[in-house]
Amino acid sequence: MKDIDKYLNRLNLREKPEGTLRFLSLLHHAHFFNVPFENCSITDTAHVSLNPAEIFTKIVLNKCGGICFEFSVLLQELFDYVGFSYEARLARVLIPHVTPATHQLFIVSIGTERWLFDVGFGAKGPRSLLLMTDGYVHCDPFLSTRITEDAVHGWIVSVKENSKPEALWEDIYSFHDVMVFPTDISMAFFYTLNSNESLLKRNNVASLPRENGRISIRNNTFTEVNGFESISVELPDDEEKSRILNTRFGISASSGIINTVRKK
Repeated sequence: MKDIDKYLNRLNLREKPEGTLRFLSLLHHAHFFNVPFENCSITDTAHVSLNPAEIFTKIVLNKCGGICFEFSVLLQELFDYVGFSYEARLARVLIPHVTPATHQLFIVSIGTERWLFDVGFGAKGPRSLLLMTDGYVHCDPFLSTRITEDAVHGWIVSVKENSKPEALWEDIYSFHDVMVFPTDISMAFFYTLNSNESLLKRNNVASLPRENGRISIRNNTFTEVNGFESISVELPDDEEKSRILNTRFGISASSGIINTVRKK
């Protein structure tokens, strides 16, 4: 990475990078709550790549968001700089239906413990590191997360939206704890951008968590969840979507480059 300090500033993270569990946890929180998950700024999938310099410019310098594969490029460079021991994994998304293994996350080792590190699922993803042990739960006032081991699916990550009355656990993705090669990631990235079955090709999305809720855009609908309250409004055009992305998500995207619902 060209400039670690600029990346950390993008995350509003002032801590000195070090290979500790504390810094890893702070990094997860800073990235999760400061960089939106979004595909609104992908204008031409034929020219989208995982080139580190291009992703650094997009997310750090131009203050756009990104998807899991893009975040992972920046994180790997930071992990290498700090000296973390880590491995990539690919997960099957389980909501709203089961997908191929097209979601990238990391397992980071600190001493004898292994921690799931995932900031690329969107605002409904894990709000903290998850210890790779069956039944581990991270409790959060808004959205708790659980990881369980399964004989068929490997590991299943589930969330419970505590602001909902009688909230139940919802499985969001599963993965097998096996080595993933760069070619596997390239294929998953290609599928995500180009397959007509890909959720991120068929939908224009942006999401950003809040301490007691989240904000999101799905196609032409903006939704804000704050505790027990939720409101949704329709966005009439790309100009209004651009304004919302700028004022609420901190994404500097003009209406001319917004990737409105992909045309088939």
